[in-house]
Amino acid sequence: MVIYLDVLAVVNLAMDYLLLLATARIAGVFVPRVRLLIGAAVGAAYAVCAVLPATTFLQNGLCELAAGVGMVALVFAPCKGRLVRVSVVFGLVSCACAGAVMALGQATGAMLRVGGAYYLDVPLRVVVPAALLCWCASGLLFRGTAGQNGGERPSAQAELTFAGKRAIVHLLCDTGNTLCEPVTGRPALLLDRYAAARLLPSELAGVVSGLRSDNAGDQMASLPDAWRTRFCLLPYRAVGQNSGLLLAFRLDDVHMDAGKTDCRLAAISAQPIAGGRYDGLIGV
Repeated sequence: MVIYLDVLAVVNLAMDYLLLLATARIAGVFVPRVRLLIGAAVGAAYAVCAVLPATTFLQNGLCELAAGVGMVALVFAPCKGRLVRVSVVFGLVSCACAGAVMALGQATGAMLRVGGAYYLDVPLRVVVPAALLCWCASGLLFRGTAGQNGGERPSAQAELTFAGKRAIVHLLCDTGNTLCEPVTGRPALLLDRYAAARLLPSELAGVVSGLRSDNAGDQMASLPDAWRTRFCLLPYRAVGQNSGLLLAFRLDDVHMDAGKTDCRLAAISAQPIAGGRYDGLIGV
């Protein structure tokens, strides 16, 4: 059987890119497209090497597992606190895709995998024009819809410090967020309560877990005396909702990967941020 290495490389580059992109979306992690492409290129190079006569040992299951872990570590390295979760998601997505491809191959009699890699038994001179045709058709059919339905939203990683504890959080950058300190006008972060719980001392866990959208004042009053000076009530106003109060605490330090910030106050939201895909949000 003849295997076209150029077809093998292109198909696996595309498949690995889509797998990494799906992993990022499901795990709620923002990764630049260039980083995804680099990881996909590494996966494609591994697929090519695995079918060469001198390196067929790479088709071993342990080698494939090591290559997958290495690819995830390379692409998602900035997500320090989420690497294990992202690795699990990538494994599940990869297994689901491989299973679907194997089922499709059994149903059609086509060979869609070779040496543990994805493959189409078609010359590259046929694959490339077909891909370009599909790309042009999708552009005509779905033109103008990309900006309406959940394209990649700007986000940033931040390292927060409070009372000696550190946490890495994934923040949605929201131009409509005007939450700020009433006196100084400095912008304030908004964290969901699960992200806040990772940062706050264990004796405050009950206060955070019992927080609702309408009881910030009661939770403030229940704080231990030793911590009460680090907390405050922050007024807010949201579109379509009555104004209210958020329980907030003063951070010791904030380091943003996107640059400097004046934020030192973090308010706690009783509701998930963007359906739980982010740890919090920050105004831009």
